[in-house]
Amino acid sequence: MSGPKIDHVELERRRQAEIERLRQERLRRIREETNKLNAEISATTKQVDFINEHLCSLIRSIESKSEMEITIKNIGRVKESHKKKLLRLLEEIVVPTEPDDISIYTHELSSKVKAAVADYLREVAEYEERINDFIRQSEIKPLAGFNSIVEQLAKMEDFDFSFKKTEVKSSKIEPSVKERATKILFDIERLLSSESIQESDMKKLVAIANSIYESAFESGASFEASVVEYGVAKSKTIRSIAVFDEIYLDYYAEYVTYIDLLNKHGKTAIEITPKEKYRFESVEALQHELTFLAKESKKTSMNNYIREQIDDVMQMFGYYTTEEIVFNPNHTGSHFICESESGRPAIHVHVSEKKQIMMQIVATEKSSRAGSHESISGIISESSDLSTEERNQLLLEQGRFCDLHPKIVDELKKRGLKLDAKSRKAPDEKHCKKILRVSSAKSSAAQTEAIAQIIHDPKATQRPDRKKGLKEKRREMK
Repeated sequence: MSGPKIDHVELERRRQAEIERLRQERLRRIREETNKLNAEISATTKQVDFINEHLCSLIRSIESKSEMEITIKNIGRVKESHKKKLLRLLEEIVVPTEPDDISIYTHELSSKVKAAVADYLREVAEYEERINDFIRQSEIKPLAGFNSIVEQLAKMEDFDFSFKKTEVKSSKIEPSVKERATKILFDIERLLSSESIQESDMKKLVAIANSIYESAFESGASFEASVVEYGVAKSKTIRSIAVFDEIYLDYYAEYVTYIDLLNKHGKTAIEITPKEKYRFESVEALQHELTFLAKESKKTSMNNYIREQIDDVMQMFGYYTTEEIVFNPNHTGSHFICESESGRPAIHVHVSEKKQIMMQIVATEKSSRAGSHESISGIISESSDLSTEERNQLLLEQGRFCDLHPKIVDELKKRGLKLDAKSRKAPDEKHCKKILRVSSAKSSAAQTEAIAQIIHDPKATQRPDRKKGLKEKRREMK
């Protein structure tokens, strides 16, 4: 006899292993291609630095010569134009989610960068030749490199760690000390600019920078102890950054895969927005989120497989799966409707978080407010709300379903789904129900927000933003 039917479902181990193997293969490819893209992004950043530094020595050699003023201005114009092109490429990066698409994107970025640098070198070549000719004719010796490190430090706009102005109070301080200190401060700045640096390492380096600056540029006291401390801190920070970057590649691949799996059968797509590196306070925090994502992604891939097999089997028996129904934004598992093209009552399927599948014959009615592109919420009408004709039709269909359900179970078993009977209800008027579908963007939005809360730690958005200037970061850490 046939009322609602509940079965416990388990995937065969071989099927589970195959699904996980395919998931891991996709993760590997996303990680691999993302790593290549990151390398290309890093190379692009280096090309920006190259354009910045290119010809600086020559320009400084003749910057006081009025005859070359126009040439120097033209070089500056060309540099600025092509730097903006490269920076625009970096700002506009949108990473695809499919491995093949990431690979194509990487090659496209590489081609654009090479073209931009080639254009720069071609445009600046004539100006470089003019300077070289002027130097040869004027017997000017080109500088060996850039201005001294101390001069560079004085010109930096965003490098003071909230220090005082770079003024040497004591003439007794040896230039070698100043240069050593300045080089270390530049090294610290580079480390602090990494999005992969951890909070503890950042605070340690800032404290060391304070100590080195004060001893080398203000008090004139020995700063050797701070230099030794910096050497230890630098090694630790570099190791931590390397570990963080490796784990972040795994996190990124897991995140993209998980959201793709959630979106596979969802009516309203969840935007793929993995956390930026600087949002994680520590390697431990990153690892914690990676572990969570891996667990949820694996579970979702299994659930998707079950859903897809149910869809296929239902089609074999003349039913097609429609949208997922949300009865309560906080519900667990998934509810969806399988309707018959013949117009007979539908089958309501509920796959629970406890690995149970419930199938029940229901009447359906679509509200005029429901749209094909909107998320659907459902309202269940009880037997007492139905007409006598509706109840009689549902009772008749419940009886027919007792012959159909075993066939559905057999087909699912062929696909690796093991169903163990938990409950079999006889046809009864009390099981006669109707599902009214209404559009409900609010319900879907609530679901999306709930998922976002799980994936993204709300507290993370309150952390200092490492993309800000060093001055702002210093103030926030204080």
